[in-house]
This record gives sequence, structure tokens and C-alpha cells, in this order.
Amino acid sequence: MSINRKKDVKMQDRRVRKTKESIKEAFFNLMSEKPFKDITVNQITEKADVNRGTFYLHYLDKFDLRDKLEKEILNELEENIAKQSLSNMIESPEQYAAELIGLILAVIEKNQDYFKVTLIHQDLGLPQEFSRIIRNRLKNQLLLPERVDIVPIDYYFAFIVNAQTGIIKQWVKSGMKESKEEIAKYAFTLAYNGPLKLMHQYLEQEKKN
Repeated sequence: MSINRKKDVKMQDRRVRKTKESIKEAFFNLMSEKPFKDITVNQITEKADVNRGTFYLHYLDKFDLRDKLEKEILNELEENIAKQSLSNMIESPEQYAAELIGLILAVIEKNQDYFKVTLIHQDLGLPQEFSRIIRNRLKNQLLLPERVDIVPIDYYFAFIVNAQTGIIKQWVKSGMKESKEEIAKYAFTLAYNGPLKLMHQYLEQEKKN
């Protein structure tokens, strides 16, 4: 490939990236203003300042746009947690859990525009695939029991994921003032000790004072 040809390809790649970024930004802005069902491709292209033909070069419709944005984030999550050594779970469950939460928060922090509209404005919660990815990661490496104590494993994961989602949503909603390391500590403390146990300890301490 000639030097000029390489330059042309790079320029074209930059234009494509810039176009996609404009579409993504326009989509997020609209998602912060109105429900997803009320958003149209026309509104997206007008706000992004691109024509409909350009939009359809990259996406089939608004659903395809939403799904591709979510898929990018989920792929990033899978890549992130794949870096974690599961040997840490056996040697130090506390460290493993804290690292896992930190890796999830790193993805959310990097893609905070997406999570602001999905968690706050649209109130959609984290993608259900988050739970599937984490569970599959553990399932492929460990022999998961059918129950944890008396709790069926599906309920166990549902509780953990929904509890962590609440913490993450509050973090995003409050403007991410705390560092992801601080939030990871909060999430781990609640998950490891349990909210009722922590409250009981607090009340017992208050009695002594």
C-alpha cells in the first residue's frame, strides 16, 4: 500500500470515528431528555449534524445503535475481568472481591456518559448481561454450588448484583465524587458483612456510648 493510500485510509478511519462519536453524543443527549421509545433516527441525525444515509452506514436503526453501544461496554467488561487471577479467590476472597468490584467500576467510570443516561435518566439499571458475564466467569473456573447456605444460587447472584447496582447508581447519580477505590470499599464492606450485621454493630456500639 502506498504512503498516500495509507494516509487516505487513516483519514477515513478518523472521519468514521468522529461520525460515530457525534452520533453517540447526540444519542446520549436525547436519552437524557426523553424516553428511548420517543427518540427517532431523525432526531439523532439532526443533533449529531449528520445525514440519515451516514447514520444507516453504521447502524440499522436506533435499537441497533443502543445494542452496539451496550455490546462495546460488555466486551470491555469481559476483557477487564479476564485479567483477574482466580487463584486470588482461594488465597484471599476479600482481595478478589474488591478487585472484581474495582474492575467493574473502572468500566463504568470510563463509560460514565452511557451509565448516566441508563441509570439516572432512563432508570434502566445495569445491563442484565453484567450478571451473566460475572457468573460465567466464576462458573467456568469454579464448581458453583446449587445453594449458598440455604439460598439457591440464582437468588444469591440476584441479591448481590442488585445490591451492587444500587451502590453504583447512587455513585453515578451523585456525580462520581468519590473515587472508584472508595466505592469498591463500600460495596465490598456491604457485600462481605451484610447491611443488617453492620447496622446491628452500629446500634450495639451506640448503646455502649
